[in-house]
Amino acid sequence: MLRKFAVLLLSMVVLAGTSLVPANAGVVTNPNPGGTPGSWTQGDRPPVVDPAKPAILFVHGLNSSAKVWYEGNDMYQYAFDNGYETAFINLHDITGTSQNMWDNGRLLADKIKEISNHFGKKLVIVAHSKGGVDTQTALVHYNAHAYVTNVITLGTPHHGSQLADLAYSSWASWLAALIGSKSPGTESMQTSYMKYFRSQTDGLANVSKNKYYTFAGDNWGSGSTSHVIGGMYLSTFGANDGVVTVNNAYLPKGTMVSIGRWNHSTVRTGSHVFNLIKPYLTAPSVSTGISRMSAEDMGQVENTSADRSAEPVEVQAAAVHAGQTAQSEADNRYYIRGGEHNGTASEKLVVENGVASVNLNWISNYPVDQLHVVTPDGEELPVQAQVIADDGLLNGAYHHTVSLPSPEAGEWTVKADSSQPGAYLFMAAFEKANDQHAKLKKELNGKQLKVDTKGLKADKTKLKVQVEYYNNGTKQSAASIKQSYGKKGKKVQQSQIQASEAIVLPVTEGEGVYNVTVDVEGETTEGYPIRRTLIKSVYVDANGNAYSS
Repeated sequence: MLRKFAVLLLSMVVLAGTSLVPANAGVVTNPNPGGTPGSWTQGDRPPVVDPAKPAILFVHGLNSSAKVWYEGNDMYQYAFDNGYETAFINLHDITGTSQNMWDNGRLLADKIKEISNHFGKKLVIVAHSKGGVDTQTALVHYNAHAYVTNVITLGTPHHGSQLADLAYSSWASWLAALIGSKSPGTESMQTSYMKYFRSQTDGLANVSKNKYYTFAGDNWGSGSTSHVIGGMYLSTFGANDGVVTVNNAYLPKGTMVSIGRWNHSTVRTGSHVFNLIKPYLTAPSVSTGISRMSAEDMGQVENTSADRSAEPVEVQAAAVHAGQTAQSEADNRYYIRGGEHNGTASEKLVVENGVASVNLNWISNYPVDQLHVVTPDGEELPVQAQVIADDGLLNGAYHHTVSLPSPEAGEWTVKADSSQPGAYLFMAAFEKANDQHAKLKKELNGKQLKVDTKGLKADKTKLKVQVEYYNNGTKQSAASIKQSYGKKGKKVQQSQIQASEAIVLPVTEGEGVYNVTVDVEGETTEGYPIRRTLIKSVYVDANGNAYSS
């Protein structure tokens, strides 16, 4: 009897040693993967490791690095405390120039095999932002799927980001180039190129070799100033986390687990999401419905180690997020300008009737000395702009924001004084109650665009159109509209057409992204002038097929 008790006790000890994870098992040491693309390192080994648990490979996003998982983020600590072995990797972004999903995916595929062999077992990948697209590329296109079980993506733009479209627009061109935001990585995140990527990916057999679980945030107002400003711009396309809309975070043939009150940074933070992703680190889950976290739920997630699984929903390839098309056409709140300056730059802003407020954002490559706002009556308002450095897509730029409540109708002037030359992007966001708008719509297989001008006088509305053609991150040529196309290397030419006319894309330039910027100058039914800026990217493949959101 005593011998049987001893054997039973020994069995319990062994079982406990392999399955129980002590809470707060110790403070982890931040790893240092190194500063070269493909460099990776193993995290601290937990005191007790369950061999049945996979190792977690953390993959960073655009213009980022491995340190986002452990500097100012407790995700690494949560994984350690729960008994998971971990690995952290740097992709091409560590050099300061992000690469597209093909280059990052090829590099990542080789390292996935190497890291899996190192641990002697399959991996689960937790990826943030563009890292989720890089991961799927590695698994599907470069055959790394055999080394991975599940993939968890956090705030990943599976259908691109309209902020990337903005960065490549004609008005943002000078600033984006000056601060280094134009890169193959950013270019590939344009919504049109990601639609092409989906067409080249979703029908492949390798897509079904792994389970994909996605998480999306809709609380852009809780983040940094860049999240707030990015979220404000993206809000015309739907709920978003400040960088990626909820719609664009859906993955065909993937499972949307939760839409929570996160911004683009907190969606990758351990205290916010680890207990939600934990059920998907091992066995697949089957249920229906989308979970949206309330503020009370979020507080519980942040302050408890108890499991909190959300109910997922399978998203089929042919049934991509309802409402995406309508929301992608709703870019009508903004008036945008930009360019170079020699120390002083000014822009005219027309405010029509019925505007509740206008939010001004002067973005430059360094802080300006003074921002001036002059009313239609010639009075200069005493404004003190809030100056915040961008830490997102326009990293390296500075935002100067001013809000104008109940502005009078008429022509305003915004001027910036700087001590040195540079570049700027000026954005004015209009808040109004009526439904006067301008929307870009696709026609003729996406190779033509039309502008819907509801609430505006058609005979008084004109369009100024600019098209810039990019291939592999470099502007190859520019073209004006109305059949007078520019040659390669020629400066962008503007052309003015009537609102009723079609915008014909110069697709004869060949494969690449055609970024279209349309400036609408019209008149409301009450006779007030109105100006808006519309931006859309269109990707044309080698066979002449056009793709746009």
